[in-house]
Amino acid sequence: MAGGLGTRLRPITDNIPKSLIPVAGKPVVFYLMEALARVSNDYILTVSYRYDKVIDLFSGKSVKGKNILFSVEKEPLGTAGGLKKVEKFIEETFIVGNADTIFQQDVRGLVDFHRRNKNTVTLGLTPVDDPSEYGVAKVRNGRILEFQEKPKTNPISNLANVGVYVMEPEIFDYIEKGKQVDVAKEMLPALQHDGKRIGGFRMKGTWIDIGRPRDLIKANVFVAGKATRKVHGSKLKGKIYLGKNVRIGKNCVLEDVAVYDGAVIEDNVRIKNSVVYDNSSVGGGSKIEDSILSFGSVLGEGVIISDSVIGGGLLLRKGGKIEGTVVSLGEDKPGDY
Repeated sequence: MAGGLGTRLRPITDNIPKSLIPVAGKPVVFYLMEALARVSNDYILTVSYRYDKVIDLFSGKSVKGKNILFSVEKEPLGTAGGLKKVEKFIEETFIVGNADTIFQQDVRGLVDFHRRNKNTVTLGLTPVDDPSEYGVAKVRNGRILEFQEKPKTNPISNLANVGVYVMEPEIFDYIEKGKQVDVAKEMLPALQHDGKRIGGFRMKGTWIDIGRPRDLIKANVFVAGKATRKVHGSKLKGKIYLGKNVRIGKNCVLEDVAVYDGAVIEDNVRIKNSVVYDNSSVGGGSKIEDSILSFGSVLGEGVIISDSVIGGGLLLRKGGKIEGTVVSLGEDKPGDY
C-alpha cells in the first residue's frame, strides 16, 4: 500500500509520495519489498498521491526480477478499499504491507503461523514503548480478542500493528466496492463480528514507522552504517550516511546524520541527529540538531536550527534561528525566508 499522503511529513512530501522518501539512500518502499521477496517476487502497488513518480521509479532497472502491477486510485479508497480494487488479481493467500515503514523482518514465520492456525487474517505485531501512537491489539493464544486505536489512557496492550498482514481472499466479501474503507477500523471489526479467525503474530526484527519527522530521522540513522569514512579536517561520529558528491568543509562535526547527494556543508558546521536531503547547502558556522532539511534547502552562515523541518528550496538568511517548527512556502514555491 503506497498511496499515503504523508501529511505529517510535509513539506518533505510536497513533491514526492511518502513511499519514495529516501532512508539511508533508497526509497522506503524498497525495505518492505526486500522483506517480502523472501516469500514472493510478485507485487501489486496501490498508489494514489503522486502516483506517476512511483511508476517512474519502477520503470527502470529497479524492477529487475520483480513482477509489478500498479493499481492507481485517482481518489484515495482507504487501505481496504484499495485492496478491493485489485480483487480480481488475487486468488490465494496474500500479504499486505504499508510501504512507509522500515521493515527488516522475516515474514516466513508470519505466513507459516497464519496457515497453521487457518486464520482469515493475521497481523504482524511488535511491542512498543508508547502505545498511544499506534493501533494495539490484545492477544490470547495467538488470536486477537480486541483492537484499540491509539489509546491515550489505559492501553489494552503494548503490541502494535506493524502494518503487515497475511490475508485470505474471503476478506473481499467484507469490503464494498468503490468505497473508502479502512482495514483496521472497519474491515477487521466486521470479520471479528462474524467470528472469523484473526490472528496476531509477534514479530522479531526492525520496524520503524516513518510517519513523523523524528521517526524519519530515526530511520535514517538506524539504517546508516557506522562512520568509517575520513573527511580531512572534520569529524564524523556515530552512524553516518553520505550520498554522492557531498562536500564537507573544515572543522565540522557530524554525528548520527544522513547527508544526501550534492549537499554542501561549509566550514565550522555542527550537525547532530538530522537529515540533510539532496542539493541542500549549509552555511559556515551553522548548527543543526534533531532536524530535517528538505531537498534544495539553503542555509546562510551561522544559522541555528533545532527540532524543525525546513522545506525544499527555502533560503534561510545569515544568523537565523529556528526551533520546534516547520518552515515552508508551500508546494513548488521556493523562496527567501
